[in-house]
Amino acid sequence: MAKNSKDDLVTWALDPKDVIVLVNRSQKNFVLDLPTGLYRLDIGRKMRTLRSILKIESVRKLVDAGSLAVE
Repeated sequence: MAKNSKDDLVTWALDPKDVIVLVNRSQKNFVLDLPTGLYRLDIGRKMRTLRSILKIESVRKLVDAGSLAVE
């Protein structure tokens, strides 16, 4: 049996600039309808995710309204 090196197990390289933290700054819990499924973001909670989430219209509207913030 051949040994796999660590490099063989990596399928894609993550650019740290593409990672954001989405924070619920409102007084409401949100259920985000994402392509991967539903995600609940409670009051004051943070979600570490990729910047591409901002391309989703419902998420973009919440950010523009100030309900969600990007850190």
